[in-house]
Amino acid sequence: MSNEEDIDVQPPPGDRFVSVTEFAAFADYTPTYIRQLQREGSLPRGSRGMIPFIAGVRALIRFLRDSERRSSKSAADSRVRDARAREIELRNLENERRLVQIEDVNGLVDEMVGTFRSELAGLAPRVTRDLSLRRTIDRALHDILHRLADAFNEKAYLLGARSPAAGAVQGGDPGRLGSGEQDLPSHGGSPRAA
Repeated sequence: MSNEEDIDVQPPPGDRFVSVTEFAAFADYTPTYIRQLQREGSLPRGSRGMIPFIAGVRALIRFLRDSERRSSKSAADSRVRDARAREIELRNLENERRLVQIEDVNGLVDEMVGTFRSELAGLAPRVTRDLSLRRTIDRALHDILHRLADAFNEKAYLLGARSPAAGAVQGGDPGRLGSGEQDLPSHGGSPRAA
């Protein structure tokens, strides 16, 4: 505060003058700092290194309050500037296609995994007509899918990629290959026992 009209030039009645050193000791500042505040006009001056005590205390309190207000306003302005800079940075990353929405990523992964599972469902009939061997292959694929679902859920949780709305991949039931249908012949005809 460098406005001299805000400073009590005339000390109030009964005020006494003290040395800058005494005032600094009372206020817990260095004499150099008190003199600097006097030069800036934040504290009143007396003659020959003196300062009116009551007027000086009042001016120091006003100065500290104003400093606190300026500091908190500056901090708020800084937070707003940082938020705007972050918003611009995210917009630029999105325009450069280096930033995508997590829902889009989850949808893409779900679609790819669904296609992969569908392809695996037809693996056993392609490999063999032996129903016992098909069941063994299906069980092995089921176990693999179960472990993969657990691993995917763990990674998604660590990345924060799965929201409650998106739901998690069901590790306990990765789905049944063949969807419980009867075993079909590899030539696509009607179901029959092998």
